[in-house]
Amino acid sequence: MYPEWNRKAVGFVSYGSAMGARGVQQLRETAIELQLAPVRSSVHIPVATLWAHYQGGDVDAGLGQLEAPAKVLIDDLLWWTAALKTARSSAS
Repeated sequence: MYPEWNRKAVGFVSYGSAMGARGVQQLRETAIELQLAPVRSSVHIPVATLWAHYQGGDVDAGLGQLEAPAKVLIDDLLWWTAALKTARSSAS
């Protein structure tokens, strides 16, 4: 089922507090059932940053705090993508 997704890396970005994190947790379990490989790191956009956006406030400060976790997520995705690509090609 969904062979184009099998053995591919996947990462998650969520917003909100605990509910966003719980949503990511549930999506990780679903991804595993689809034979995807979810990476451990993720990015969680705080409610305060979203609220600042809707209120016309300073969003840059909130987004600046997300640069480090976003870099970790992207680095992890790139590493796992390369590793899984190598593994898929040696398995065929």
